[in-house]
Amino acid sequence: MLANFKKVSVAAAVAAALGASGAAQAVIESYPGDALLVPYVATNGAGKLNTMISVIVASPATVNVSQFPTLTGPKTVAGCSGKIHWYFFDKNSVEIVDDTIPVTCDDWVGIDFGSIVEAKKLPSALNVPGYMVIADASASETTASNKILYGAAYQIRGNWSTQAYIPVLPLIDDVDGASRDEVKHRGASFLGDVNPVTAGMLLADEPGEGSIFSLRYFLQSSDPEGSTEFVLWFPDNNEARGSQTVLVYNADEVAISARTSIPNELNVLKVAADAKVGGLYTGVITDGLADTGFVLFDVVDFNAETSAVNGNGSRAGVAFSLIGVKGSNVEQTQTELAHERGVQ
Repeated sequence: MLANFKKVSVAAAVAAALGASGAAQAVIESYPGDALLVPYVATNGAGKLNTMISVIVASPATVNVSQFPTLTGPKTVAGCSGKIHWYFFDKNSVEIVDDTIPVTCDDWVGIDFGSIVEAKKLPSALNVPGYMVIADASASETTASNKILYGAAYQIRGNWSTQAYIPVLPLIDDVDGASRDEVKHRGASFLGDVNPVTAGMLLADEPGEGSIFSLRYFLQSSDPEGSTEFVLWFPDNNEARGSQTVLVYNADEVAISARTSIPNELNVLKVAADAKVGGLYTGVITDGLADTGFVLFDVVDFNAETSAVNGNGSRAGVAFSLIGVKGSNVEQTQTELAHERGVQ
């Protein structure tokens, strides 16, 4: 999933828009988007593990469109109403299910994924790690989005026994082929690639580069007990990440080299000495773990084939930890975004 624009020019444009002097970038949330990326969506049934998504469709009468680098413009009040179109993809970016929802200006809609899967009788979407893209249903290869979308998402476990925040990234949905476009359409009804360069964590896009970031873990076995999952979303599948070296640090600054596997667009890693692949877990980290610490990634996943087809296309993703802490009753899951250390 590669967009056709240059890393330096995009980063510089974003930095200028934000009043910054450099091209440094971290994940941007709370900004509006022409479309939205929810990087981790999963359910094994309503009332069990579920994903709840909140979308606000804002009117251009109350938004300074030109101020936000994640929006195309101009927007019209007439185009604010209509439908939004959501698409659920599996870990390898294969579409599983989609639907449309009617909206009006300054509208709020909720997407209860577990209830939708049950109501539509979609067993193929149960216990499947995936992600969702929410777009203007009127957008296409030749028509830019006219929507202003704000989003938030939460992973619910049990009967609302815990609620963990899932970051939602705004996407630019211009006409396909535009230099800023981050959403690729296939006709009026199908979605192709997305790549959140403006709002995401920048990734390697030149030979020899690596994207460096760290993710926190907490696995304490005594009270309070802990558990950890890592979620890593990339704009492409790439076997170059199939065997990924990481450094596992404990709280005393001691590190040990370990390996994991993150070749998919969406990777959900169970972090534990006895972790196994299966269910929602696409990979594991088992070596060098202490009660608490962090795992350092240096992801070098540029490949010549991608470069030859798309040129020096910029790439971005998102990564975060879901950390469980068991209190007096049930385990509460908290979210911590990756600590970005830059592309080197």
